[in-house]
Amino acid sequence: MTDIIMTGATSEEVWPLVRDFHYSRRMSSAIQHCFAAREPGGLFGDTGQIVAAAIFGLPANASWPNGALELQRLVRTDSYGGKLSGLVTFSLRWLRANTNTPFVLSYADTAEGHHGGIYQASGWIYVRLSKGDTGFRSPDGNYHHGRSLVSRYGTRARDFILSKHPDWIPTKDGDKHLYIFPIRQKWATISRKHGWQSLPYPKPDYAARLLDEQGSSLSELGANPRGRSTTTLPAN
Repeated sequence: MTDIIMTGATSEEVWPLVRDFHYSRRMSSAIQHCFAAREPGGLFGDTGQIVAAAIFGLPANASWPNGALELQRLVRTDSYGGKLSGLVTFSLRWLRANTNTPFVLSYADTAEGHHGGIYQASGWIYVRLSKGDTGFRSPDGNYHHGRSLVSRYGTRARDFILSKHPDWIPTKDGDKHLYIFPIRQKWATISRKHGWQSLPYPKPDYAARLLDEQGSSLSELGANPRGRSTTTLPAN
């Protein structure tokens, strides 16, 4: 396979990938950092076609501590044969070296057949199964989360939303597995503050889907996932 180059990216650069290959078909909100796996190209070999992307943003749940980030989109083209765990590793290394992010969280959506295999392969900590949110699906296929409706209208009440959008269909999304990866804060601190414990990894109900392949570990981070890094990381 052609050597892949990993870099930062803009939201505009990664949007076509989300639009064409992510099951949500929409960008996340409050984006903070984007990373890309690229094919070689351009004058310096780092500006070729983007074949995979990782997008980090502020968690939608306002109860998360300031500075925590959510891995909101992880996507690749159908033709990309590499492992997304490599891009996740690159992203976490950069965040650890260049930000004060205490920890990163991500959800694996059971409604899409995901159980979090890529997080398991990368050494994330599994803490709980979060019950699905109740929202609405519009005729264009987009799902409107209850929390986004509260932000937009001040309520998610069914009658009110249907009075505004009578063609929307009330829908409950799937339960989600919650994973945590400590960045600048020790797992013991995170665990104590949120009342979490490290739980056994969930198993898939059936054959793993696109994002759930096994990948390389995060040993190159030089870190125990339950603590701080033990090595000095490069700035880029």
